[in-house]
Amino acid sequence: MTRTDIGASLMSEPDIMPGDVRRDLRPSTTEGSTVEYLVKATPTGGLLELSADEREELMAREREIATALIDDGTITWMWRLPDGGTTLAIWNVDGDEALDAHLRTLPVFPHNVIEVTALAAHPAFRAPLRAATAPA
Repeated sequence: MTRTDIGASLMSEPDIMPGDVRRDLRPSTTEGSTVEYLVKATPTGGLLELSADEREELMAREREIATALIDDGTITWMWRLPDGGTTLAIWNVDGDEALDAHLRTLPVFPHNVIEVTALAAHPAFRAPLRAATAPA
């Protein structure tokens, strides 16, 4: 299985393999700014092929790394879809290469199909919602 760099467009590849990244939009960035991405991670059956001990160790490492990414503000929001396994998260990073590097640090990365969409501010909101709702 070949992993594809996040900067490459996979739109023409209909079959995305576990560990590959499907990238839907190119972000627009200015020097020194960060980009927010919506990252959808859908697990494959690969985790079930591991023994219970291997899975437990892998998930413990995953929680440790993800917690550090949350604590440093790289992952700003995270949800689990009702299907029980798919995760949606908002990542705030310096661009494609930084996102790719962070995703590849996650131990479960090879066991997920990853879809990435760059986000842009909506014109109806002049400031990010978290700034607008912050206590004065």
